[in-house]
Amino acid sequence: MLKKIRISRIVAILFLLAANGVNAQSTYTIDASQPGIAVSPNLYGIFFEEINHAGEGGLYAEMVQNRDFEVTSIPLGSSMAGNLVRTKDLWQERKIFGNELHGWSFLSEGGAIGDIRLRQDHPLNGKNPASMRLIVTKSGNRSGVYNAGFWGMNFIQGETYNLSFFARSSGNKKLDVTVSLESPNGNRIYAEKKMAQVGGNWQKYECSLVPNTSDNLGRLALTIHQPDTLWLDVVSLFPQKTYRNRANGLRDDMMQILAGLKPAFVRFPGGAIVGGMNLDNRIQWKNSIGDISQRKGTMNLWGYYTTNGLGYHEYLQMCEDLKADALWVCNPGFSDNYRKAEYCKPEEVHLYVKEALDALEYALGPVDSEWGSKRAANGHPAAFPLKYIEIGNEASGEVYRTNYKLFYDAIHAKYPEVKIISNYGAIPGGVVEIKDDHKYGSPDSFIKAFNQYDKADRKGPEIYVGEYGCTSGVGQGNLKGALAEAVYLMGLEKNSDIVTMSSYAPLFFHVNDNAWPVNMIGFDNQSVFGRTSYWVNRMMAENRPDFILNTQSADSVKNLFCISGYDKKTDEIVLKVVNTSAQPQKAAFRFKGILFASQTATSILLTHSDFNAENSRYNPEVVVPQTGQFKVGKEGIEREFSPWSFTILRVKTTKPKN
Repeated sequence: MLKKIRISRIVAILFLLAANGVNAQSTYTIDASQPGIAVSPNLYGIFFEEINHAGEGGLYAEMVQNRDFEVTSIPLGSSMAGNLVRTKDLWQERKIFGNELHGWSFLSEGGAIGDIRLRQDHPLNGKNPASMRLIVTKSGNRSGVYNAGFWGMNFIQGETYNLSFFARSSGNKKLDVTVSLESPNGNRIYAEKKMAQVGGNWQKYECSLVPNTSDNLGRLALTIHQPDTLWLDVVSLFPQKTYRNRANGLRDDMMQILAGLKPAFVRFPGGAIVGGMNLDNRIQWKNSIGDISQRKGTMNLWGYYTTNGLGYHEYLQMCEDLKADALWVCNPGFSDNYRKAEYCKPEEVHLYVKEALDALEYALGPVDSEWGSKRAANGHPAAFPLKYIEIGNEASGEVYRTNYKLFYDAIHAKYPEVKIISNYGAIPGGVVEIKDDHKYGSPDSFIKAFNQYDKADRKGPEIYVGEYGCTSGVGQGNLKGALAEAVYLMGLEKNSDIVTMSSYAPLFFHVNDNAWPVNMIGFDNQSVFGRTSYWVNRMMAENRPDFILNTQSADSVKNLFCISGYDKKTDEIVLKVVNTSAQPQKAAFRFKGILFASQTATSILLTHSDFNAENSRYNPEVVVPQTGQFKVGKEGIEREFSPWSFTILRVKTTKPKN
């Protein structure tokens, strides 16, 4: 009896091991004779929001922090409460500035005496009322001001940096101003130029500087040579080498990593900042076009000031440069729901509708229209690739449903070709073309959502998963979370007849200011790296099939997820397989209605022995895809899938028989 019990226990143990994927094999039948749903060409896009210094001090290549001296400007109707900004509805947000001239310091060497003050008398213009006054009472060896940018300025030896600033003096007095790129403590000068005859009324001054040494912790200094007073405003320093060498442009390395995602669309500007802390703090696109000295910045609800240098025009240009459609999110007539929304009066909703219509005209209107002419004056006569507009972000309630109908009717009447996205799946008495779903949570919740949309109503609106990401139990973005997201995305892909768009959020984070637990791409002032989620998204986008193939398994193994499709451009079967277990998983694939054209196929593998593995600033390639070749058997494919892995197999075939 004892022997029988032991044998039965062994059998039970072996069964449990098999159920968990140890030495088990699943056999899949892939039928290419009847193509399944077409995979949406718009399925994989990106979402940009000004959070974590994603733009200001990040993608936007401006190197000077608080260039316009407006950092202490807080939203109308709010007040300071210690280190917090408080709205009239008592919502509080952190602030990042430490003093009224945040980012700027008085430069004193060899006994120089003086100070700097924020002033609002005799402003440069109405949108930038503040300026910095420099007073030097004793010049010493060197006296002036310096700015270290966003956690240091990154100077590259031999590259060109373009400086511009506005200055005025008392009366018509002219001064010599020396501008320099230098080390953090100023004891080494990398590039220097004397600007003669600076002063009088407000005037713009420009020059270029080429450092003779590289330094990623550098600073910019402006000094005068005798006791005097000088006012400065909109002090700007840009690398000449931006993406496509555009003035007021974007960081080349950060745009290159975005281009690697091959996004079908780019969503902008958010996110919660669309609504803002209150209505004055909402995104107001008209403050973000034209000359940078005429733009009005704002205190970001994520705790820092933004100059609006990366504005509406730059966003549209970015989409065009990435060959992506633009998806712009407009304010629905109230501020962010989560932050105790401030609502406009019902009789004022039409002003917000007009704000949206004007934005569409700026992007799409002819050059003889009011806003189309402004686009042309800003250097882009042709229309931009704006295809979508979303009305609000995570907005809810009866006011939203009422306002949505007003927005929809007005936009659809004037721009019927623009697709309109709703925060609700159904609006009583209204039309919903596309609804925006958001998905955050643990890896388990993402894996369980593999079949979430299998039974979605195909007669309902299209679905856009506008924000998603594993945000708990995944460190700052480890392999475990990315694999769960891969399973989730495979679930979207096999249902992309109804789920036609998706975008991970948030996109960027500066390593020195991270307000969100998990993000896709990290950066500092000299480097950028993709988290594991970046590589999953890139693999999915680069290997999007044209249509899904019916994939069946009668003996599927737990923790192994599989979908297949067909790429018409290359005549390849595309298999996507995720193993979410700590054990290798075996699978066999048999094919119907198709023949292999080659006995050699391609594999793309993302894996690591530790599911907690993460990419970081100092170790950016801990988990990155590896591409290889493998042999295809006569009967199909038999393969062992590594623990904690996402694998894509591409097999060259004859055209499917259909």
